[in-house]
Amino acid sequence: MIRPRISLFRFPSIVLALFLCAGSAFAADVTATFYWDKNLEPDIAGYRLHYGTIENPFTDVVDVATNSANISKLVAGTTYLVAVTAYDTAGVESDYSSPIAYVATALPPGPQQVTLENISSRISVQDGDNVMIGGFIVQGSTPKTLALRALGPSLANAGVTDVLSDPVLDLRDATGALIATNDSWNEADAQSLSAFGLAPTDSREAALIVTLPAGTYSAVVHGKGSHRGVALFELYNLDHTQGSVANISTRGLVQTGDQVMIGGFIVGGTTPTKVIVRAIGPSLVAAGVPDALLDPTIELYDSEGTLLDANDNWRSDQATAIVASTIPPTDDREAAIVRTLVPGAYSAIVRGANNTTGVALFEAYSLAQ
Repeated sequence: MIRPRISLFRFPSIVLALFLCAGSAFAADVTATFYWDKNLEPDIAGYRLHYGTIENPFTDVVDVATNSANISKLVAGTTYLVAVTAYDTAGVESDYSSPIAYVATALPPGPQQVTLENISSRISVQDGDNVMIGGFIVQGSTPKTLALRALGPSLANAGVTDVLSDPVLDLRDATGALIATNDSWNEADAQSLSAFGLAPTDSREAALIVTLPAGTYSAVVHGKGSHRGVALFELYNLDHTQGSVANISTRGLVQTGDQVMIGGFIVGGTTPTKVIVRAIGPSLVAAGVPDALLDPTIELYDSEGTLLDANDNWRSDQATAIVASTIPPTDDREAAIVRTLVPGAYSAIVRGANNTTGVALFEAYSLAQ
């Protein structure tokens, strides 16, 4: 029997990668690439992506062997509903995933800015200085609409133990001022969250839809009262024609086993782009962070879970490329990887060398080509 599974090396439920291709044969046509979690059952044979302007029944379906699919000849300006199923070698098919809504958007011709999209970070959330802090920068001359989520209880369905039973999500600007906060998602913009297919599955989980001008922001995930446990923070780009999200980061307590830090991101655009991912620890001491992770390591994986690269001390590998990025770590014990990535979903795991623990910072930057 096929059971829905969430791979926490990637994003839960369907993730819309939104790689929109300009320059198609017809100006009104849009091509989009969709990614979703890989089902981990051993007898999985493939997936079906169902889409159309109505759901159940959907009007179109694409059969694929991997956890991504390209959909072409979408009509610009039309809202499509999209869901995915998995089927096994016996032909048994799963239920639909929760559908998402996607407005087909035609990009202008010419080169498109490469952005980092749809960020996620999973870590054990404690209290005090050991809450989860997700940082990001909004770029562009017009405000950008984003969805932010803090998940905890629903992670238990994926086999995660010691989950954060009641997450709270705070959004702050560069001055530290509180912009918005949420405890239970259905007390926020529940209708819009449902329309985008981003409504959490547990009422105790938190979510916000916000429109933000250019600037630096921090999303703080903590437990209500004295609650502690593993949580997942997610940022979804809901407006792909205005501005961009850049320079993503997550700070939190890195432990061992299932309580390491997992940072996910999607490289947008239509062409490969160079990125740097960093795991910062020792230099946090100078910033007044107690119990910093003194020897962080980082591993970079693709959407299939294939290890692309790993690093412990950044000067031991790729030192020239890391220095050329202009943002090398300031401590030789910190870790970094420079890699040119094709558009797609990626995850990075931050651990302590020799199972050490402490507070670390994961960062991902897109670099100019």
